[in-house]
Amino acid sequence: MAQAATATTAGKSPAAPSMLQLLAFVFASADLVMEIGETGQVTFATGAAGRLLGRSAETLVGRPWREFVADGDAEFMDAALQGIRAGERRGPFLIDLNGPRGPQPVNLCLFQMPQRGGVAVAFSLWQPGVASVPTDESGLASREDFEAATAELIRQAEQNGTTLSVDLLEVAGLAVALAGMEPDVAEATQKKLAATLQAASHGGVPAAGLGPDRFALLRSDHADAEHLAQRIRELAGPGVQVTTGELSLDKASPAESLRAIRYALDRCLEGGPNAATKSFEAALRRTVTESSRFKELIRSERLDLVYQPVVDLQSRELHHYEALTRFEDGGGTGDTIRLAEELGLVVEFDLTVVKAVVAMLAETPSEIRIAANISAFSLEHPGFVDAIVQSTAANPRLRPRLLLELTESHKLGDLGDANAKIQVLRKTGHEVCLDDFGAGSASLEYLRQLETDVVKFDGKFVTSLDSRPRDAVMLRRLAQMCRELGVATIAEVVETEDAARRILEMGIDLGQGWLFGKPVPKPVWIERKPLLARRRGTVETWQ
Repeated sequence: MAQAATATTAGKSPAAPSMLQLLAFVFASADLVMEIGETGQVTFATGAAGRLLGRSAETLVGRPWREFVADGDAEFMDAALQGIRAGERRGPFLIDLNGPRGPQPVNLCLFQMPQRGGVAVAFSLWQPGVASVPTDESGLASREDFEAATAELIRQAEQNGTTLSVDLLEVAGLAVALAGMEPDVAEATQKKLAATLQAASHGGVPAAGLGPDRFALLRSDHADAEHLAQRIRELAGPGVQVTTGELSLDKASPAESLRAIRYALDRCLEGGPNAATKSFEAALRRTVTESSRFKELIRSERLDLVYQPVVDLQSRELHHYEALTRFEDGGGTGDTIRLAEELGLVVEFDLTVVKAVVAMLAETPSEIRIAANISAFSLEHPGFVDAIVQSTAANPRLRPRLLLELTESHKLGDLGDANAKIQVLRKTGHEVCLDDFGAGSASLEYLRQLETDVVKFDGKFVTSLDSRPRDAVMLRRLAQMCRELGVATIAEVVETEDAARRILEMGIDLGQGWLFGKPVPKPVWIERKPLLARRRGTVETWQ
């Protein structure tokens, strides 16, 4: 082995490192170090033993290493110690210690000093990471990318026991300070500020820019907010004032914490860190309460469903009902879906709704058909389509009566895969509607790649017929395009006779809104209005 070179300063001979220097070098890359003798007992230990093991380093000396290494990694640790050669370095390896709150993942490195019989062991707290987070030219992440990275790290913190918080910073006077600098100096300062925030963050996640002088970053429990504020003042100048607010996360409720963070970031954009901090705890408590209630509703399969009629615009005959979920606070389906997605419960929620609709179909006249909403997130989930098919396996005759509306709150990542799953549902007997077309993610690319039976236009097209003539032109052209593709169309939020007349003239087939009926507790078939035979020239679908 070649002898390692030793750096010198200004041509001076290198001085022998002191014990304190050696420890400093070690702790630059480790949290706990020890030496394990040939008999397997600890002969020396120092460092953050309390954090990793829940006991002081002094109490480790004289004890066998097997006491604090998790059983599942004991054989590996023994093999690593037995096989190491003089002068050899091994690792890093990921193992678990017996931490104070259960298994504690750490990185393990070993080195056998030729002059000593024991093995030097270094443990460093395993810091989970996230995929590379995009940043702008200055080094700041967007709010959306910051939230995505934070969500992943919160989930990982739940597993390894790390305590996290989101720090909100307002640097009052920053814009004025930057404006007073030369352009190149201001640009360099912005980059240094972003780098400083990133260096202070947990896992090296870039800070998010919430405006010209407001930022958010993820911190761990050992962070020093005042030190960070002092560094910011050094970079931006003494004229700036740094205000901070800390959002302490509940690692036992990661989804609820993330939802409360989103709420707090909105408040920070509006009123700054103080306003966000005051509202965060209340938002978190409310979210935890909602989550518990929501999980109980899913577990017990007790959902409050109401049913709104959808009618043929020309004959005004009932066509089908749409099942809508209602909570005690009056929240609608859209709010419910977003809540379920944020809590990671949307798949279970959608399946629970489908089961409830199937049960309702089984006790209503055969003419009744009901549309159940399923989120795009659920459609992408493995096994979801099979679960839908299985829900009617005992009574396949219900399948033509169970319509499925694909909501667009979550953007589909693989349209080809999504379309394949949609075709499975259609071949099984279910008709599929692309909901909220023209809003959010649902676009012409969806219409091009997703073969569905029906398209439901977002209600904004109907409500803006008078105020936005361009919307009326687009709605007419989209209806024509769907007709040529053999796809039926629905317009929602139809509340006046004038709106119903105009959208009928545009060639739209079906309408939904308070003009035709408000949601009712149970769908009812009106005998004097039999299921319509579709008028000549329209697409034969949803009969």
